[in-house]
Amino acid sequence: MRMNKLYRVLPLVIVFCLTGCGEASISSVSSSRKNGRLADIHVTYLTNNNPAETSPYNGNMSVSAPNPVRLSWNGENISSYKVSLYNDENKEELNVSYTTSKNYFDFYNDEFDRTYYWTVSGGGVTSKVNSFTYHPTLSQPRNMFVDGVENFRDLGGWGKYDSVTDTYTRYMKQGMIYRSGRFNEYDDDLEQSINTISKFGIYEMNNHLKIKTEIDLRRSSTNETGGITSSVLGEQVKYVNLPMYYGGLNILTFVGKASKDDYQYDNPAAIKQFFDLLADENNYPINFHCSIGKDRTGCLAYLIEGLLGFEQEIMYRDYMFTNFSNAGMCKLNDDIINRYGATLEAYEGANLQEKVFNYLKDVIGVSESNLNTIINLLKESN
Repeated sequence: MRMNKLYRVLPLVIVFCLTGCGEASISSVSSSRKNGRLADIHVTYLTNNNPAETSPYNGNMSVSAPNPVRLSWNGENISSYKVSLYNDENKEELNVSYTTSKNYFDFYNDEFDRTYYWTVSGGGVTSKVNSFTYHPTLSQPRNMFVDGVENFRDLGGWGKYDSVTDTYTRYMKQGMIYRSGRFNEYDDDLEQSINTISKFGIYEMNNHLKIKTEIDLRRSSTNETGGITSSVLGEQVKYVNLPMYYGGLNILTFVGKASKDDYQYDNPAAIKQFFDLLADENNYPINFHCSIGKDRTGCLAYLIEGLLGFEQEIMYRDYMFTNFSNAGMCKLNDDIINRYGATLEAYEGANLQEKVFNYLKDVIGVSESNLNTIINLLKESN
């Protein structure tokens, strides 16, 4: 009897599937960004007159991410979509692709003044080509979102906006050097390194940002690196550990041993190695980081920006933008002005760019040839 009931139900199910399954279709393709790329708190900070003032966002919460571009569409009879972004409207050069089961995808980390072309496909059909561009009208960082990484941004975003000509002039190229917090940490309970960056974050770093070199400024002697000897992004990424000490001291000049640590730190030597790595074009794109991307990372970012001729206020704001991350509080006077800022200001040169160049050459020992190579590699032609 049970078998008879089962056979009576089956034809009904089959008929439902045959009549309920239609052809796959995708329509109403659009791209939009809510309230612009910057959050209101970022605009408030970037337009105030005091680069030291970031309260109440003083390194105690994660609010540094940009607003994404929402790529959306209507889909019928499709369970999985592939979103593809291209560098040209003819789809000849793929930039990056993602998969999703939703009828939208939030795209982060677009470059300024770059047009992105995109399609969505699934069920054997592909949408029309759509496009979007972000044009900054305010001096700002290219703040980034990489899942599982704090305090991430591109040094190449910063520039100056001219309202008369509606142009945004950047100091250095985008997509060359990124600064951030760590990708992994040591877990005391598991007694091993664990990734803090997510699988999606790793995909973003490898497939969209296309990182070739990771420079880790953390201390291996204290297990700050988690004991890793290669990049958590994969073996294809060059991993370089340049341990630097900070501890409230002048990062530029510290040489010696630290409390409960037998390692002989030589920050000037590490800085030289860092800039020698920047002089090799095969290493780009580069990501450099310490644990939270504040002190050691902030110092090296300040040197790079000074070498490229950034205005000092923008250098201050890039450092203080860390306060919009869960990375601990930055203090402009204590961290920069009274430490390595004072060291550089006291050195010879007609302006800050010359002071940084001469300091790196005469004190740190970076060759003049390498410094000029770095400038030529990174400077935006505009």
